Amino acid sequence: MTVVANPRQFKLPDWFLIRKKDYKDGKYSQIVSNALDIKLKDDLERLKRIRSHS
Repeated sequence: MTVVANPRQFKLPDWFLIRKKDYKDGKYSQIVSNALDIKLKDDLERLKRIRSHS
């Protein structure tokens, strides 16, 4: 579980992380559990605001 929570500590490549180029800060990150739900909700709200859904 430590590798999943802190992948950069184990020198995993950026392409392995869940969040590629986060919209707000432009960084790669690994998100687990409740934070993943929150980020998904934020992404969907942002897409609704810019009317990017089809």
